[in-house]
Amino acid sequence: MLAPSSPAPSVARRRRRAGLLALVLLGLGWGCIMQSLGWAQTSYYAFVKALAGGTTTIDRYHWETRDKSYINGHFFSVKAPGLPLLLTPAYAGLKAAGGEKLARTVADRARRGGARQWTYRGLKVAAYGYSTRRAAQIKRRLEVQAPLVWVLTLLGSVAPALVLLALVRRRVERLEPGHGTITALTLGTGTLVMPFAVQLFGHVLAALLAFSAFCVAWGERERLRARPSLLAGAGLLAGLAVTVEYPLAIAGAIVGAYAVLRPDAIAAGWRGLARRAATYAAGVLAGVVPLITYNLVAFGSVTTLSYKDAVNEQGTTGHATLGLNGSGFFGIGLPRLRQAVELLLSPRGLLVLTPVVLAAAAGTVILARRGRRAEALVIAAVCGAFFLYDTGYWLPMGGGSPGPRFLIPVLPFLAVGLAPAWRALPGPTLALAVTSAVTMIAATVSYPLVGAGGTHQWMERIRLGNFQNTVLSMAGLDNGWLAIAPVLVLFAGAAALAVAATPALRLAGQWRLAWATLVAWGLLAGVIAPWLGEEQIGGPLARPTGYVDHRAQGSLVVVALLAGALALGVARWRSAQAVDDDPADDLPADPEAAHRPAPPLRPWRAGRAVAMEHHGLHPEPAQAAD
Repeated sequence: MLAPSSPAPSVARRRRRAGLLALVLLGLGWGCIMQSLGWAQTSYYAFVKALAGGTTTIDRYHWETRDKSYINGHFFSVKAPGLPLLLTPAYAGLKAAGGEKLARTVADRARRGGARQWTYRGLKVAAYGYSTRRAAQIKRRLEVQAPLVWVLTLLGSVAPALVLLALVRRRVERLEPGHGTITALTLGTGTLVMPFAVQLFGHVLAALLAFSAFCVAWGERERLRARPSLLAGAGLLAGLAVTVEYPLAIAGAIVGAYAVLRPDAIAAGWRGLARRAATYAAGVLAGVVPLITYNLVAFGSVTTLSYKDAVNEQGTTGHATLGLNGSGFFGIGLPRLRQAVELLLSPRGLLVLTPVVLAAAAGTVILARRGRRAEALVIAAVCGAFFLYDTGYWLPMGGGSPGPRFLIPVLPFLAVGLAPAWRALPGPTLALAVTSAVTMIAATVSYPLVGAGGTHQWMERIRLGNFQNTVLSMAGLDNGWLAIAPVLVLFAGAAALAVAATPALRLAGQWRLAWATLVAWGLLAGVIAPWLGEEQIGGPLARPTGYVDHRAQGSLVVVALLAGALALGVARWRSAQAVDDDPADDLPADPEAAHRPAPPLRPWRAGRAVAMEHHGLHPEPAQAAD
């Protein structure tokens, strides 16, 4: 039967459909944006072109990027091989179908229409061996290949981001029924997932694989009997994450400990734990086979990684000096307090541009108090380990990123804590979610990679109507307001549907805390962060060379504050209009259903309930399939 607190079937179906449509609209918005090319994207693209040509070296394309290494007399992309291996078949198909010619036609049409965001604004001949001719040639080459990079981005970043949100939504629905969609949309709009879902980076795909490993291990632990196949599957996903991005070994190790230390395995003794560890390790080994194979083919050694001998200064040869990541362990040294503070509180800090992660952290604590201690401990361990690693890396923000991009893998783990936050602290969570979404959307539609500049560039470009190209740019429209308007409409539609897919937030008694949270963030982002500043790191010795210019970030803060205030005002108005938060939720579909005896549980569901009781957990109500 339906429990009295369960929504009527018609309401549940409408919410599921609205939630799925919200994800679709967000994905369409992402897919419409055609981002400008930076060093990382061109490095990945050069890698893909090389593999499609039957080689691992990027000698023919090395002037297109500075994210490269020089090993054994050849140039290589510094990127891990996972994403390029995934994209190479698609690129080969596009090339065979005449994609290069079509891309040139599209780029020329966009140029005639006034779109300029695909091209570099300056030649910067120092980046091209001090050759003006080479600089102009590379600039043109990047312009005409940008449409092909966009297509690969749809496959390598947009699609994984959508799968990640769907996975988060499904996992959260088991914890907080009805809050899966709003949690997933918060992750997709209010964190660094938003700008990197439309960039050809490996971060989102790696995060998807690592979080998938966690979800598979979580499901295996909840079963009545151990399932070695699921345990090996979790290891496989963790290994594939490492193949996509090397630092994901951190998450794989933590998830592995969680997967191995199943309560009944602990009770069985060390032999049982050893068998589980071997099973998980076998899966990890299978996942890193592509990486091992690539290392052997490219470098002749299993242990040689593409980070080795990364180019520091190009000079006239493209490899004047090496060792960009030479200090410490591939650029990772002892943690620095200054970098730890900047990662959180500088103008590009995590709590400044995406403060909703603070609500997620609070929700993780709530999760632990509700009996999910093991899962909360995994989330905390992944976050803490990645944060510690990033405080010791010589370039903690990852260059001109719209925030600390090396922390992206922790975001889906943290998102699990967003669900309890939306239920227990809806007022502050709403305020932080809206301000986060405004900053991340502003970065994404203008151009998130700020280079040596600062976040003020986003609002400056928006004021001038200078946005990223969109699919309309390919039709000859420029990159102004008309071109970006459909993207903004899609994002707004996704937000509206997420609200429709979520039970009414219980905001009574939350208003003062919500407004205080909004004001506190305004002081942090508008006063404290600019005062703290951010060190500019560069030079042959990878040391601070000054401070990043974050002038006029205040305009972005003001816009985000206004949006947050408007959201709280609308929420309060809706709360005042409603006689009850959600009357449909309090009524069974059949008035007599509450008086009928409950049917017996199906065997598999009964087994799951027994297993959860065995582990000291309370079975959650069954949820309808998405």
